[in-house]
Amino acid sequence: MIQHAYALGVRVFDTGPSYGQGEAERRLGEALLRLPPYDPIVATKVGVQSYGIKGRRRDFSPTGVRRSVEASLKRLRRSRIDWLFLHGPAPEELTDALLKTLVDLKFKGDIVSLGICGRGKELDAALASGQFTHFMAPVHAGLSSHEKERLYRLRSAGELVGIETLWAANPRFPVPVSAGATWRLARSLMGWAAPRPATPMTVEEALNWALGEGGAHRIISTTSRLDHLESNVAAIMTPNTGRLIGDVSGLSSEA
Repeated sequence: MIQHAYALGVRVFDTGPSYGQGEAERRLGEALLRLPPYDPIVATKVGVQSYGIKGRRRDFSPTGVRRSVEASLKRLRRSRIDWLFLHGPAPEELTDALLKTLVDLKFKGDIVSLGICGRGKELDAALASGQFTHFMAPVHAGLSSHEKERLYRLRSAGELVGIETLWAANPRFPVPVSAGATWRLARSLMGWAAPRPATPMTVEEALNWALGEGGAHRIISTTSRLDHLESNVAAIMTPNTGRLIGDVSGLSSEA
């Protein structure tokens, strides 16, 4: 899948240590050995670790962050992480000590750019710090006017990476048939997801809304099927070549 995505023009691959207890990073690192060195941009995360089937542990301490980056570099088989995202920190977790650690890692050369992944006030706090250049946030037509206004501010401050971009599209799975479909259904039933727009979009419309009106510089696509990957790339190839990110979660899911 990763090699095929690269052949189709995907040049950014996103993953994280919390996906499969680091297994996703290991698989991506193995696949990258078959691609031109340092041509793909590799993004991973820090702050959340997984253990067991459901276990999650948060650690945004300076020591925890350094340890996590070191482990990610080994699993990815890289000498640097191109984009390092804080994985959903609370605003109060963006301490001076954490920011200093991130800047130190950047000057050391372990990471190239700093980013944050979030949905609310943590994005505002990251903006106010002036230390982040990449912002990963939901970008779809179901967002509130306040959330859409925040996207404009994020885009103006750096690179906006859109996640959950297909939330506004027609559901393609009448019953859960994959881990990804089950995850989206659970989010909806538990009230965690944003409301869908009154008029659902096609997949192509949703992807291009995120890149157009939504203002995303790039969008993330998670899939385990070649036909879905190809159709998503085709939907944005003109005129948005190269703006699709391959999300390597280590789980079976469909975009």
